[in-house]
Amino acid sequence: MARNLVTGGMGFLGIHLVKELLTDGEEVVLFQRRGELPRSAADLEGKVKIVSGDITNWVHVVEAVKKYNIDCIYHLAALRTKKCNDSPAAGFEVNIGGTINVLEAARILGVSDVIFTSSGATYGMITPPPKKVYNDTLQKPDNMYSTTKLCCERLGEQYHRQYGVNFRAIRFAIVVGATCEISYYYGDWSGVIERTAQGKPYTVHSNPMLPCGYIYVKDAAQALVRLKRAPESKLRQRVYNTHGFLATLTEVAEIVKKYIPDALITFDWDKSEEMKIYNDCVSYEMDNTVAFEDFGYQTRYLLNEMVEDFINEVRKAS
Repeated sequence: MARNLVTGGMGFLGIHLVKELLTDGEEVVLFQRRGELPRSAADLEGKVKIVSGDITNWVHVVEAVKKYNIDCIYHLAALRTKKCNDSPAAGFEVNIGGTINVLEAARILGVSDVIFTSSGATYGMITPPPKKVYNDTLQKPDNMYSTTKLCCERLGEQYHRQYGVNFRAIRFAIVVGATCEISYYYGDWSGVIERTAQGKPYTVHSNPMLPCGYIYVKDAAQALVRLKRAPESKLRQRVYNTHGFLATLTEVAEIVKKYIPDALITFDWDKSEEMKIYNDCVSYEMDNTVAFEDFGYQTRYLLNEMVEDFINEVRKAS
């Protein structure tokens, strides 16, 4: 039974990953600034150990890995786009500095596996947007968040080449699901489902007709676990694209109304250049072929299944 340290384990994706690991009978240690579980993870009480620490503090990281004799680190802790834009220095310190701390701890203490969450945002805004991006499509990040993610990919590959650290990573499409942060520029894809499932109205500001690459949070969690468990002999690379499906917000709203006929959804398309940039950089499919061939990833939740399960999860939590 593996002992897993999950950084950012009380975040949106982290909680779902932890539940997946516990279901499989593995031990989990959460590494997080907060010392208590959030409401969305109350059912994890007594099932996990919690380490209150700062990912940017080398001593905190190495002490946690050493104390709990960690076998695998799932490194999810990161600042997202807005916070990186607001403070590039903080974005660098948390996203890149935190990753260096994890890789160094793994190198020095002989941790078997490091699994990292990257992003399709590393491909940047491709004009005109392609229908599909592949693992070898040129990455051209165009904001601080995506730049830090690409840097971490390269760092992980270097630690693998030079020191033998078993670094593996996934570039995700837009991850959606209950309790995802709902912000102005990236919130519509989860917000249009979560808010309406809570009985609240929702106004969509993104381009309602532009396809977006989605992955449901439960598929994202199982992809990370599958990648970690894949035999090394099967892997042709260290970083993999993983995707769920393409859909427009208009299509999502139609499925929402199938399950919530009285859902109050309105569209107020923000046609500013800034919104266009945010929309265009997530509007393509990320090819799953190599992920399927190397570690057996398959999408379980397509649009209809995702919306139905998402609504059920929101209602269970209310």
